[in-house]
Amino acid sequence: MYTCTYFAALAALLVSYHLGAQVSVLTQHNDLERTGVNAKETVLTPANVNTAHFGLLFKRVVDDQLYTQPLLATGVLVNGGTHDVVYVTTVNNSVYAFDANDREASTPIWHVNFGTPAGLHDAEFGCLDINGKMGILGTPVIDVAENSLYVVALTKAGDGFIQRLHALDLATGADLPNSPVTITAPAFDPLLQAQRPGLVLANHAIYIGYSSHCDKGPYHGFLLAYDQKTLRQTAVFNATPTGQAASIWQSGQAPSVDEQGNIYVVTGNGSWDGEQNFSESFLKLSPDLKLLAWFTPTNHFDLDKRDIDLNSSGATLVPGTNLVLGGGKEGVLYVLDRGSFGHLGDEHALQHFPATGSHLHSLVFWNSAQRGSLLYIWGQRDRPRVYRLQGDRIDPTPVMSRPEVNEGHPGAMLSLSSNGGRNGILWAAIHATGDSWHESRPGVLHAYDADDIGHELWNSLENRLRDDCGNYAKMSPPTIANGKVYLASFGTENVGTGQFCVYGLLSNGEPPARPAKVSAVKQTSGVALSWEASTAGSVGTVTYRVEKAEGNGSFRNIGLGLTTPVFFDNSVSTGHSYRYVVTAQNANGASPISDEAAITLLKHSEAAGHVAH
Repeated sequence: MYTCTYFAALAALLVSYHLGAQVSVLTQHNDLERTGVNAKETVLTPANVNTAHFGLLFKRVVDDQLYTQPLLATGVLVNGGTHDVVYVTTVNNSVYAFDANDREASTPIWHVNFGTPAGLHDAEFGCLDINGKMGILGTPVIDVAENSLYVVALTKAGDGFIQRLHALDLATGADLPNSPVTITAPAFDPLLQAQRPGLVLANHAIYIGYSSHCDKGPYHGFLLAYDQKTLRQTAVFNATPTGQAASIWQSGQAPSVDEQGNIYVVTGNGSWDGEQNFSESFLKLSPDLKLLAWFTPTNHFDLDKRDIDLNSSGATLVPGTNLVLGGGKEGVLYVLDRGSFGHLGDEHALQHFPATGSHLHSLVFWNSAQRGSLLYIWGQRDRPRVYRLQGDRIDPTPVMSRPEVNEGHPGAMLSLSSNGGRNGILWAAIHATGDSWHESRPGVLHAYDADDIGHELWNSLENRLRDDCGNYAKMSPPTIANGKVYLASFGTENVGTGQFCVYGLLSNGEPPARPAKVSAVKQTSGVALSWEASTAGSVGTVTYRVEKAEGNGSFRNIGLGLTTPVFFDNSVSTGHSYRYVVTAQNANGASPISDEAAITLLKHSEAAGHVAH
């Protein structure tokens, strides 16, 4: 157990280093608007993402399928230094934290499991939309200021099942104070209610949305709010309080949030009366989950009858405007005014048109310096299409498309990386063949020039032996940050396997320079190490490895994947001598080992550190 003195000493070491330069991805589809864009990517460009210079760096095997998007927190203080950490969850009720950069750091920083999850046969769900376990299905959300990751797990409890909201320490995976809390609400069934949408952190609250498994009732479209610190439930919204269904599914997309903290969701098939029950509708809710506005298409009864839910894409807010975009299994895209949803009838929409031939599951919105405001989609059994937004209207004629048509459900899950409005890359995760509705299928990750999607830059099957990531993780968008792409996978089998892959620039030059001026200084609770920082260069993150030897013994690793040139070693004893060396690494390899920094911890006295030259 680390002491307060340890953390104080480590924090003091970090004072002179800026930890905010790297980009974190803390929520599903990157931001509260759910644009799917990281516009601060300075490493990956259309010029260097190609099969010669870009590919698989490493993969990590986990205990089951990943339905959630990998999340990334940078500069996390753990195990003596700062790390970039990637967090993934599985349907086996596991949460993993891995070092995000060092290919040799294959052991998780931590791994927690919440117990036996529900499975496909626990309620005779009658379909294979989820074809195995279903413990954690919704993407967590991270608050770095509170050092917390919030996640919901469905767990077997005696003869029944229970859902709990956990707040986990980012560095250790331990439950924080007040965690976990059991999720309850009137008419809430913990087995039948699927926590499918990503969690939301806004208004000092955690918002949790609910759909169903295979439409097996009784169920409702719930959105629940919990106080971020106390985890006390503060609000409950039921989309069908006197009816049934109207799930908030959204293909796993989290609810979106505007600048005022209002929440936007879209519901699926179920009861509708325009008074209390709102299936097949766009809904705008206040921070305390009061219904502020709603829009229901003219043909909502037909949508319900034919099970072509409106909510397959969720709601995307267009930054800097008052627009809401979204569409469903009919393939029709709706453009709404946030300030005037209207109510019942297509005439209240600013615009609606058939944007794709079938299900619409994933939207990405990006402001291109070259092409203007662009909306990217790749619908089910359709080709990729790009539309241009002009004012408050979308030109219904695509400005770009590709000829190939994917073979089945659900189409591609999209993300986009760029440096502002330039160097945009559209990343599309999809099955390589067949249909993913009721089985796991081989996957492929595509990279396209976002200003010209006719130009494919790279895909993960060009060099299959090097870059293949296994089966497509249905409805899990890739995460792109700091020169790397993190891709979830269902692993190698139809059920019961999972992994995630990390892609980035391959070796293409000199490794970092040898770390200089390594110093070791005694502190009250250990030894503080520091050295001169290395520059990142053109291949992304530089990380450091610290090795330690006691007396004349052999060196062993005590720190991998460190992102700042400091480390605190609290595994020392007075009366002993220690030697330390440091190595810098990036995609081009490892630097020469530094000179040694030696220190002797004298009993009953302070020992000065020796600076290596």
